[in-house]
Amino acid sequence: MPYRFVGRARTADSIRLERPRPTTSGTVRGRVDKPDVNTRAIRLPEATQAIFVDHSGRRGRRLRRAAYAVLVVVLALLALLWLSQAVWVG
Repeated sequence: MPYRFVGRARTADSIRLERPRPTTSGTVRGRVDKPDVNTRAIRLPEATQAIFVDHSGRRGRRLRRAAYAVLVVVLALLALLWLSQAVWVG
């Protein structure tokens, strides 16, 4: 690790490479154009409006079946855990 960074220190090379700081005497002030006041308001949808409507009900049935499947797996794992505890004690 010959080039390990330890901190900042001035060296002869860095002093020679430094550029003089710019002065503020040469700055120019500009003006920004006024904003366009002929804008229209954005119409937002109502908060109670439905975002997604599934008229067939297929997505709801699929989601319900997946939730039931997860519930059955969790209950089976809990039953196995309960049975393993009963066998361990007995």
